This record gives sequence, C-alpha cells and structure tokens, in this order.
Amino acid sequence: MAEQMYLEFPLKSEYVENFLELCNSDLGFALTKKQPGFISAEWMISTSETGSKCLHLWEKWQSAQDFTAYMQTPDRAPGSKFELSLREWGAGETKVYWGTANLV
Repeated sequence: MAEQMYLEFPLKSEYVENFLELCNSDLGFALTKKQPGFISAEWMISTSETGSKCLHLWEKWQSAQDFTAYMQTPDRAPGSKFELSLREWGAGETKVYWGTANLV
C-alpha cells in the first residue's frame, strides 16, 4: 500500500515567483517525478486572510523510505541549491504528515 504525504511550507510573499520558477524547473517537480517510489503529486499555494502564503503539497510514494532516500540525494540534501533556496524563501516551520493511501 502506498504512503500519502501532506506538506505545508509557509513562503515569504516576496519569493513566491522564485519558488514557482524553481518548482517548474528541472530541479523541481520534474526531478521528483523521476525518483524511485514516486507515484503522484498535487500542489497549490494558498493566501490567508492576512496575506501570508503557504505551499500545500500532496504526494504519494511507494513508501516513506523512498521519499527519505530522495531527500538525501545531492539535489535535495542540505547545502544543495534547492535546500538553500527553500531555507531563504521559507517563512516558518515546514510541517509534514504521513498516512496510508488507498490507490484506486
């Protein structure tokens, strides 16, 4: 059975466009889709009543371990361009939740 991940990543408003460009680049979701164990992803950026921005990401993986291995690759590891960008553009704590996903 697959694992469903839900992630919330608060974004600094001034970096939303940079973040979108990164997501749509070769280092973004295109790279994620090539990873062993990856099944699918959906995402959106919300704006609260106060104007704060937040990425909401839903991904299905064969296992949480597949996602963990992916996050340890050179393109995602601490010190990578991706990680350094997110560190600069983040506006708070990233929250990650895991659950079992029933594939239909």
